[in-house]
Amino acid sequence: MTGTLGVPETILTALGEFVEAEGIRVGVVPTGDDCTVQVMAADERRRCGLRTLYVGGFIACETARGMAAKIGIRTRQMGKLLDFLNIKVRNCGLGCFK
Repeated sequence: MTGTLGVPETILTALGEFVEAEGIRVGVVPTGDDCTVQVMAADERRRCGLRTLYVGGFIACETARGMAAKIGIRTRQMGKLLDFLNIKVRNCGLGCFK
């Protein structure tokens, strides 16, 4: 495990169970702890950055690939994590998502 996700208490257990079931080797810790990436709730669709994932937000393909490398997971696993968090991919490098 190389990276950790700081997660709100409301989804901590569910996300922990998800990454374990999918074999995604990333730590899931409560928000506020020292972590590589913060997962945050949002009232509206927000752009995710290299250090923050907003549940229900959107992220550029290049940023998602960079984040996957930063937390030490494969891009396919990053895609599954984004799906779980309802984060849409935009500006896809392959042209699959607009």
